[in-house]
Amino acid sequence: MKKRLLIAALISMIVGGATAQEKFSFKFYGFVRNYACYDTRESLTSNSEQFYYMPKDVKLDADGNDINAQPNMMLLSITTRLGLNITGPEFLGAKTSAKIESDFAGFGTSNTVLRIRQAYAKMDWEHNKLLVGQAWHPMMGDMMPDVFSLETGAPFTPFSRTPQLRYDYVNKGVTLTATALYQFQYTSYGPDGASFNYARNAVVPELYFQAMYKNGGFQAGVGVDMLTIKPRQSCAVTETTKETYYIPILDGNGAQTFVPIEISTTTTKTFKCNEAPVVSITPTLFMSYKADRWGIKGRVTYAQNAAHLSMISGYGVTAIKENGEQEYGTINSLGGWIDATYKQPLKKGYLQFCCFAGYTKNLGCESDIVGDIYMRGEKNMDYMWRVAPSILYTHNAMQIGVEYNPTTVGYGKHDGDYKMYNPRPVTNHRICAMLKYNF
Repeated sequence: MKKRLLIAALISMIVGGATAQEKFSFKFYGFVRNYACYDTRESLTSNSEQFYYMPKDVKLDADGNDINAQPNMMLLSITTRLGLNITGPEFLGAKTSAKIESDFAGFGTSNTVLRIRQAYAKMDWEHNKLLVGQAWHPMMGDMMPDVFSLETGAPFTPFSRTPQLRYDYVNKGVTLTATALYQFQYTSYGPDGASFNYARNAVVPELYFQAMYKNGGFQAGVGVDMLTIKPRQSCAVTETTKETYYIPILDGNGAQTFVPIEISTTTTKTFKCNEAPVVSITPTLFMSYKADRWGIKGRVTYAQNAAHLSMISGYGVTAIKENGEQEYGTINSLGGWIDATYKQPLKKGYLQFCCFAGYTKNLGCESDIVGDIYMRGEKNMDYMWRVAPSILYTHNAMQIGVEYNPTTVGYGKHDGDYKMYNPRPVTNHRICAMLKYNF
């Protein structure tokens, strides 16, 4: 009898476990990615030089040679990706799903470490969607260029993944989006370098609102991003006090007299400051059309202090008060890109041709900058452009591609409001090759 009860209990557990498992489905995905790049000069990059921004300015040595005119090359596999898509049971009438995605492009004591790319839970109702967790920033996640280079069009376009609470309303091809975000991997700049503390200390989350319309292969949208940061919590005030001392001396007749000597004493005191936060507004406009074999996309973004979006902009000190507190003004830029693709089927696999073109312009600050500047990119950049053709061959799980990426920056001198003049071009020629095995 006891054996029968034990067997019945085990069967009940197994059946119950199987029933519970049927409520979930799991799908692993990812790829092994090998990426090689050759550059003709030193450049601003990240992720072990795989994420490309711009060529560095000319830097002359004592003999007039350009130190930054140094070719270099690398081959790495750190962007190899692992992901898991999960679908589960309903919750409050909504379909539920989750995603966990990672690669090896984080950095630690062993140079590269596993990092989180995306990790979120999602609930889908008929017209409403709610996402909580780390995902692509909605400013760029709904439309990216069809390039295989790691920077995916940055810094001409926003690029970021960040923790967020995102709500979408979808009805008849229209999607309205409202998102609250906090920085993590992609951060603002400030007195302590790149850090998410400036946004967290402001308390107010980054806010993004977007309206998008889709109909067949056509898509268009407009959005605006609002960021508030607090650069400093304390400020230092230097005080100088002067005291006069009289030193006795003898004059030429042997009579005693006193000569005044003034001694200055300098002390620095630190106070908690109550500076106004830096508030920036970054609007964007995008559009795309996709037919059977070809497609075209484009985006224009007016960037105010959008360093956390991987764009060339920031802010600077525009006033210094007697109590040591500072006022700030955003350094603005205008960036845009267009991307055209064509897919050619073959007997085995297909070829995809792509040509990406981007341009960004430094618009300076609305006020004169009298102190430090905190921004992404070289501080004396006036403009930058890039035209990058590429070809990608795909057959089953394997992809092989080559991309030519010439990037030119106009470096100049600036006036008080940080607008550049007399720019001179500096160009880097980047050639990239990729082999990727998808699974």
